[in-house]
Amino acid sequence: MRREVTGPFRESLNQSPKRRLARLGVALGLLVVMAACGGDDGKETARTDVPEPAVSPPVTGPPPGRIVALPGEPEGLALDSRTGTLAVAVRKPDGVALVDLGSGTERARIPLGGSPRHLQLAGPGGPVLAPAEGNDRLYRISLPAGTVVSETAVGRQPHDAAPAAGGGVFVGDEFADTVTLIAPDGTTRKLPAPAMPGGVASSPDGSVVVAVGVRGRQIEAYAPDGRSLGKAPCGVGPTHVRAGVAGLFYVADTQGDSVLVFEAGPSGVRQVERVSTGGAPYGLAVDFARRRLYVTLTGTNQLRSYRIEGPKLIADRTWATVRQPNDVAVDETTGRVVVAGTADGVLQFLDP
Repeated sequence: MRREVTGPFRESLNQSPKRRLARLGVALGLLVVMAACGGDDGKETARTDVPEPAVSPPVTGPPPGRIVALPGEPEGLALDSRTGTLAVAVRKPDGVALVDLGSGTERARIPLGGSPRHLQLAGPGGPVLAPAEGNDRLYRISLPAGTVVSETAVGRQPHDAAPAAGGGVFVGDEFADTVTLIAPDGTTRKLPAPAMPGGVASSPDGSVVVAVGVRGRQIEAYAPDGRSLGKAPCGVGPTHVRAGVAGLFYVADTQGDSVLVFEAGPSGVRQVERVSTGGAPYGLAVDFARRRLYVTLTGTNQLRSYRIEGPKLIADRTWATVRQPNDVAVDETTGRVVVAGTADGVLQFLDP
């Protein structure tokens, strides 16, 4: 029986030989570009359109530290030392859980109209900035009370948010290819951004904000008033970013198995260092007091620390973690580190 060819393949057959050869040449060119995007160890790195965290294997043994159950696929973490509160993005139902840092006990759960992925603090003592991907809103949640003090409509699929000097907030609209700048009076303005802005971070003084385009493979820096300070290429498949000291920013190049170090300021943004992690990094946290960067490796259920020495990162220690460690936070007062175990609905408390 003859089988009718339909869809794109039939369209390709109906094209002229010259056009089919041209399309083949484009496809081969893309394969070459993808093969060239490997790490500096000579290994090729698989590149997909949008980088995602590596899927974790089952945990083979009890990880160190204290493990506390927190149902709801915990992921994004925001830790406030001043109020002793850990804010955790949860799902089913969507919202934010507030956990006591000392006991690990859940104090409250604040329902939101959409699911948050990542959380940040507007400043010491809060409020928590919670971009909800499900309904395109940015929520501000007070600490320690857990009251929703405001909500603002932003762009499609807000993934991350960071405060800026002067009281503004930058929100990465992942599916709109924009950054929404929320002014202190609540008015909003859309800014151009690298394709699919995922991670957003601000310098400790709020004078520079950066957004990482996970599809565009670029990082762009902004002044607090929304002016672009410049952009630069950003790895093989970047996801998240956190600020460091002296104008530095750390990017998890998840598909490139590395952490990239960028310098950003009024003169622009440029990469100054790359450190191989030996696996797909995802969650990032900086302990400014002890000059440590913590990185989660989701493909191997590990947490790794790096000593910060200028722009360089020196590998320090490694711990086994709970399954699917999608985020990490650190209490600079005590040095305590918390890891979110998304797959099993747990939190891991470590005292390095």
